[in-house]
Amino acid sequence: MILFILYAAAMLYLLFVRRLINCGFDITVFAVPDYLTAVAKRFEPYPFRTVTEFIGRLESFSLSDLAFRNLFGNVLLFIPAGIFLPLLFRKQRRFQVFLMTFLLTICIIELTQMFTLLGSCDIDDVMLNTAGACAGFGIYRLVSRVMRL
Repeated sequence: MILFILYAAAMLYLLFVRRLINCGFDITVFAVPDYLTAVAKRFEPYPFRTVTEFIGRLESFSLSDLAFRNLFGNVLLFIPAGIFLPLLFRKQRRFQVFLMTFLLTICIIELTQMFTLLGSCDIDDVMLNTAGACAGFGIYRLVSRVMRL
C-alpha cells in the first residue's frame, strides 16, 4: 500500500504539480472568452492523430527525444497502475471491472488537465495509458499464476 501511495503521489506530481510549477498559475487566463478558447485548444478527440504525429517525429529511440518520451512514457508510466489495482483491491482482479475503473480514472485525469489548463485531453493519451495499465494487469495475472504453482 505504501508503494501504491508513493506511485500515486509521483503520478500526481508528473500530471499536475510539475506543470503548475513550470508554467505558473495565471488566474487571468480563466476569463471566460480566453478560457474557453484555451480549453478548446487542449482537446484532441481524434484517435491516432497525436500518435501518428509523434511517430513521424521520432528521430531515434533516445530517451531525450520528446516523441519517444510521449509515446512510450504514456505506456510505461501506467504499467504500475495495472499491477497495483488488482494486487490491492480484490474487485479489481476481474479484467472488466479493472478496465472500467481505469478508463473512468484516466478520463477524469485527462478532463481535469484540460479544464485546469495544466495539460490536454487527448484520446491518444487515454489509449496509450490504458495499454500500459492493461500490460500491468497482464503482468499481475502472469505473476499471480506463477506464484500459485
